[in-house]
Amino acid sequence: MDRLPSPLLALFASLQPRAEPRVARPGWHRHFAAFATRGTIVMLEPARDRHLVFDEGRARQRFLPGPTFEPVAAVIGLETGAIADEHALLAWDRKPRPRAAWERDQSLATAMAEGTTWFFQQACRRVGKAAMAEWLERFEYGNAALAGGIDHFWLQGGLRIGAFEQVRFLHRLAEGRLPATQRAQRLVHQAMVAEKTREYTLFARGGSIRDARRPIAWWTGWVERKGRLGACFALNCELTPAMQGSGHAALGRAILREAGALP
Repeated sequence: MDRLPSPLLALFASLQPRAEPRVARPGWHRHFAAFATRGTIVMLEPARDRHLVFDEGRARQRFLPGPTFEPVAAVIGLETGAIADEHALLAWDRKPRPRAAWERDQSLATAMAEGTTWFFQQACRRVGKAAMAEWLERFEYGNAALAGGIDHFWLQGGLRIGAFEQVRFLHRLAEGRLPATQRAQRLVHQAMVAEKTREYTLFARGGSIRDARRPIAWWTGWVERKGRLGACFALNCELTPAMQGSGHAALGRAILREAGALP
């Protein structure tokens, strides 16, 4: 086979996707052990151009995204007009819901803050299957599968995504680099604020879901410090009795603090 000239080889190499270095953190096992669970976490440090990883094998496995799909649904909803803006209300159908906070009309801002599942289900029905499939492919989001119905594919259906893939999506959303309008990304960025202090702002989504008949939990998001992106993260783990409530977030926070992403 003829060899390409050196300048062409250099050009070809420059066009290939570059993988950030991955640094194993086996010592983070003790954080998972403290909650009697098994799991993984991937943390991207953009300033250092590297991933910190506990259990890379599990980080490559795909799971149902559950509530962590809500930012994706929100961007797509805004792009397609299924969600007009951050204040537009979608109507509660007056059916009883698991949480009292869900039993009222919801905007993007309130639905993201409360994790109101029915809001995102209604938005996805408005988007429709064809447009949803197109956007998931455009975002390269996991396996982009819609099996299970337009309002259940990320909760009980066929959609699957891994921790590395979650971090890649969140990194692009945090920096406004998704193939979507800046308006849609900005509104979702604002709606994802989970905690804001003088030192940092935490953007996060998480929750539990049953995947392959076993309950798991996700906690995903990013941290900004002094207006700069400090870290993007994705954690998933088995939902043990010690993980009830917000255990997955407590576990993730402990690791972020050890890594210096949170003070």
